[in-house]
Amino acid sequence: MKKITHILFFITCFSYAQTYVYIDFGRGTDDDITSGNWNNAASPASQSTVTIANLIDSNGTSTGFSFAVQDDLFNNVNTGGTKSPDSNLPFPSTATRDSFFGSTSSFGGITEPTGGFKLTGLNPSHYYSFSVFASRSASDNREARYTVVGSTTKSDDLNASDNTSNTATINNIQPNASGVITFTAEPGPNNDNSFGFYYLGAVEIVTTSSPLSTENFKLKHMLGLYPNPVDDFFEIKLTLKEKSKLKINLYDITGRLITNLFDGDASGDFKYIWKKTNSNFNYKSGLYLLNIKVDNNEQTTKLILK
Repeated sequence: MKKITHILFFITCFSYAQTYVYIDFGRGTDDDITSGNWNNAASPASQSTVTIANLIDSNGTSTGFSFAVQDDLFNNVNTGGTKSPDSNLPFPSTATRDSFFGSTSSFGGITEPTGGFKLTGLNPSHYYSFSVFASRSASDNREARYTVVGSTTKSDDLNASDNTSNTATINNIQPNASGVITFTAEPGPNNDNSFGFYYLGAVEIVTTSSPLSTENFKLKHMLGLYPNPVDDFFEIKLTLKEKSKLKINLYDITGRLITNLFDGDASGDFKYIWKKTNSNFNYKSGLYLLNIKVDNNEQTTKLILK
């Protein structure tokens, strides 16, 4: 389990050809569906099968790969998750307040010691990284172990009890030769709940054409920007553990440099506020590229000006 800070927007890192997919596991009612470019998985009880034939990415574009809860089913839906998730997470309250759950002992006449899903139609040459969130108002330990299997196998653990900000992270899984990755949830080794409850609330899947490096992954989770799309201002926040060389540039969609916003040393909690009224450039509505470089690591992000 890791305490991490997520970007407040969907990063597009052109050097790594990243795409982002978001899945909300829950009831599927109007109040609990996550709107926008999210995929909503609902009705997990063992009597039914949950499938999404063509997942969309954070831009609303079809990915060409499919999702199914099949062999490893869940008991039902938990609605006792947090309604106030950490604002730095990419998961809104509609995704964090409900989740699928399973149990190792009979609950409601159902026992599901493992629960999971399968992704098919993936590119065997690509890499898939997972950030997993789950939450349940509780005082005992309801740790889950999440295991992702493709051509390799990796796992991470997360305690859902009163969780508002922690995630489990599993990076750089390549599919098997058939383009398949399986994801399984089960109680973690520290779970002491009498029913063995475990949860799956929301998942972020990052697709890259090359391995997501530790350095760029750390930068991704140190960085925050709000709001995006932008009306009159935006704010950049960075948390730097040590003094670093920081450079922030804004480009138009063709890659032409518009302006350098910052170029210097920074450390600790860094904040930069851009205001349209303070600029001599005549900004037009549309798409821009914000490049942030910390020492030798960088991210390039789409920025939309209204």
